[in-house]
Formats: sequence, structure tokens, C-alpha cells
Amino acid sequence: MIDDLQAGKAGEYLVCADLILKGHIAFPSEQGLHYDVVMDYNSRLVRVQVKSTREPRGVPQRVSWIPSYLFQIRRMGKGGKKSYAENHVDIFALVGLDSRTIGYLHQTDARQTMMFRVRDFAGTYQNETAKVRREHMIVLRNSGMSYRDIARELSMDTSQVHRMLTGEQPVRNQGVYLDDLTLESALAKL
Repeated sequence: MIDDLQAGKAGEYLVCADLILKGHIAFPSEQGLHYDVVMDYNSRLVRVQVKSTREPRGVPQRVSWIPSYLFQIRRMGKGGKKSYAENHVDIFALVGLDSRTIGYLHQTDARQTMMFRVRDFAGTYQNETAKVRREHMIVLRNSGMSYRDIARELSMDTSQVHRMLTGEQPVRNQGVYLDDLTLESALAKL
């Protein structure tokens, strides 16, 4: 197992490689700065702070624990006692080391702590399974089943089936996958 310093370095080098492969000039910065990588974008130097995590952590979702990448984005320094100011960083690069996944956030979109979904677990998050369940309910309802029969079939409460089918309880997509955070969307806000 690698220590924190090596995990951070691995993330920085992955980000540099990713940026170079996307056609940008990028290189690690010196130690002691508020950012880890510098990239050239349209003749402008962009400061990139890299945040790395070794693997997803379990996040409770009612009955089961679903993995998510957790980042303390705005914390800086040993122990995270300080926070980044707006003028310290242009973009945050978030790295899931286990999958070598990188997401990019413009500094104005970064919050103190953020969680992102893991692509390997797509379809298992609560609102995603609810969407599939609702589609199944629609098929059952269109075949002539009553709300009560659908509820019995799916081991649900009849009132919940009614709310989901009438749109009173909409299924919202609230989660974001780490790889949905594109470099282009972060650069567009510069």
C-alpha cells in the first residue's frame, strides 16, 4: 500500500498525462504552491489542484451501502486545517486512483466535501433502481394490474406505487459520476 505522499504524486502524474493526451501542455508545479499542475490553455496558464483518493467509500443508501468517491476538495495542507481561496486555483482535478478516473471541476463549482458515483456501480444507486422499478410499474399498470396488485408484486406500499405512477413522487437523478466531470466543462468557465 502506498503512503499519502505517493498517492498524491500518482494523482498528479495521472492528471499531467491525461492533459497531455488531450493535447495540452501540462507539467507538475513546484512544491509549496496552492496548485499541483500547470497547463497551457489558449496561451493562458491554468492552475490545477489535484485531489486523489485511493478507492471509493461506502455511502449508506437506505438498506445497502453503495460506493462513492469522497473528496475534501476545498481543504488544503496537512490535516486540512486551511481552505483554498478563489484566487489559489482555477480547476480541481479529482482522481480515483483505483480506476484511474479523473473528473475536472471549475473552482466555483467546488464545495468543501463532495461525493461522486463510481461508474462500475452504475444502475445500483437508489434513484437509478427506482427509475427501473417505475418503468416496470408502468408495464404492469398498462397490462391492467391495479395499484394494489403492483404493490403486492413489488413488495411496496400501495400509496408509494400510486405516487410514483402519477408523478407525485418523481424519480430524480441526483448523483453525478466522477467521469461526467469533463475537462471541457471546467475550461468553459475560465
